[in-house]
Amino acid sequence: MGDFNLTPQQPANGLTVLELFCGGGLGAIGFKAAGYDIVKALDFNKNAVKAYRHNFGDYVEQADINEIDIDSLPNTDVIFGGPPCQDFSVAGKGAGEDGERGKLVWRYLEIIAAKQPKAFVFENVKGLITKRHRPTFDALIEKFNEIGYEISWRVMSAWDYGVAQKRERVFIVGVRKALGFTFEFPKPLEGDYQTRVLRDVIGDLPEVNTGTNAHVQTRATTIKPEHSLSNQRSYKADFKEAARTVTASRLDHAEIHPKASRRFTVRECLRIQSAPDTYVLPDDISLSAQYRIVGNGIASRVAWYIGRALADQLSSASN
Repeated sequence: MGDFNLTPQQPANGLTVLELFCGGGLGAIGFKAAGYDIVKALDFNKNAVKAYRHNFGDYVEQADINEIDIDSLPNTDVIFGGPPCQDFSVAGKGAGEDGERGKLVWRYLEIIAAKQPKAFVFENVKGLITKRHRPTFDALIEKFNEIGYEISWRVMSAWDYGVAQKRERVFIVGVRKALGFTFEFPKPLEGDYQTRVLRDVIGDLPEVNTGTNAHVQTRATTIKPEHSLSNQRSYKADFKEAARTVTASRLDHAEIHPKASRRFTVRECLRIQSAPDTYVLPDDISLSAQYRIVGNGIASRVAWYIGRALADQLSSASN
């Protein structure tokens, strides 16, 4: 335990960031490692903000994006973050853009329009491009275009980028038209494409309850009888494969540890999300809230990949 890290630190790239819907900071791990200077981060969730502050410092603020005064936000080179995705999630109730939280998508657009960063990165669930939400997605792309951005988007699977998890997310990257280029999504580095499996990321962790070092975060949810292995919603993981998507819920669709009848620990989930061991969730956050923070996060190494590619392309364009 201690030196797991899939986001090696790159030199400072000179670009500043405003992070919206920052969550507990799993994306921030990747953006910081890619060399960005995050000057302000916002999230509505108290526990997420507590986790973010614990790991990165006081520039994070708990705020409602709908209420915040846009002029009070700093002007930065880049804006990162996608609105909470429950409304677009296939698993959600499917209220879509009419849902209370769905409005955040349009508020996000308003902030981009007002701030006019050089570029923005918007991350969301794959449900956003399903037939049901495709009109909203197309309208969003159209609007980004209207406010002056050249748009590229892609469904990225974390497993293609050296993460031991088959997590698919939609990434939209907008570059200010005046800069004269369209963002190109990064290609996986040598050896990263669909290679990492569970054993690679959690195989070295001690079995739960052997030593209670808080840093290891060994508390795990025991699977209750109604979520027993015979229940199809639970899924016995395989060390020789990548994990299924780490979700925010605690017991539904729980993946069961390959060697024990239990849910993955929070630390195991963090490793599956490619977060380094230096990232620690404070003890005073409840276990279910910890799982939610990890499940809602961007896979750190994917953020690192996109951050690096964007910084390289912005730098080439300005030369």
